[in-house]
Amino acid sequence: MSFKYINPGYANLLDVAGGTTVTDATKSKTGVGFYQPMAGHGINLSETPTELYGKFDVFLLHEGGSASYDFEVRVRIGGANGIGIKRYSNVWYLTGYCNTYAQVSRSANPYYPDTLKSETGLVPNAINTIYFHSTPKVGDDNGNLSIWVNGTRIADYNYAISFGASTTIEVYGTYASNIISNLILSDTEIHQREQVVILPVSTTETTMTANLDGTYTASAANQQILQGIDTTSLIADYGADSDIKGIAVIGNPAYRTAEGLAYLTGLDKHNDTVTQYGTKEVGTANTGGAIDSRAVSMKLSDLTGYKFGWKAGVGS
Repeated sequence: MSFKYINPGYANLLDVAGGTTVTDATKSKTGVGFYQPMAGHGINLSETPTELYGKFDVFLLHEGGSASYDFEVRVRIGGANGIGIKRYSNVWYLTGYCNTYAQVSRSANPYYPDTLKSETGLVPNAINTIYFHSTPKVGDDNGNLSIWVNGTRIADYNYAISFGASTTIEVYGTYASNIISNLILSDTEIHQREQVVILPVSTTETTMTANLDGTYTASAANQQILQGIDTTSLIADYGADSDIKGIAVIGNPAYRTAEGLAYLTGLDKHNDTVTQYGTKEVGTANTGGAIDSRAVSMKLSDLTGYKFGWKAGVGS
């Protein structure tokens, strides 16, 4: 298996209901972020990965000494291996989990920001960038958990890590004051400079029905929507030689209004060639979403002429 999951910060793109999206450009580089307070849930994979790379941003609020400001954020495979950040009794904790055990544990009081930064790498009232890599034990060789916070390596810990049969990545956050965004997860290496950029749409071609509110409705199988990208503005902002490491096609909202058309298949079109990718079943809740993401290796200039979108269908 090889997977790459990319999410700017929309709760409805997780494989669990009950999360909330927050629109706030001061707390997220993408302008959106989420919290998801159901422990043990987040993203469902088709099989257990051989290793896990994770990168995400999290805004960490420091305000007052009341327990009402306590929070917790976790990103872990199977609820067992990964990273956690929490505030409890005026102390902030950075935890590296190995087989559910807090084998890496750093803590400090946010009222002493210099100590907090030196011990954990965390900065209060700011967007913090977290990067980690967890590899299971193979044969006689122990696994490893490495953690970077805001570009500084905080942990490099060897342990007999086991992913077991885990196929769920927990993406957990308890409150709107500490939202997760810019989330990238993969079983292959994520460069530490990778970030999620929401691509501006320049053109739309579709056989679906365009609605007044800007959404599109499919009424028959195989109807499509494809949208071109404003590469000129992207190149002006990031440079033509910027590397593109992943593409995520997002339907937001995405839901079915009746039985029948219940599936969306991700598409891209380059010149006259249309390629199909993953298929997503959508539910009936009008707050639902769909995402199909994958790893690529191309330059920003290569996006010229590409269109991305969805095809409606009746089955997977």
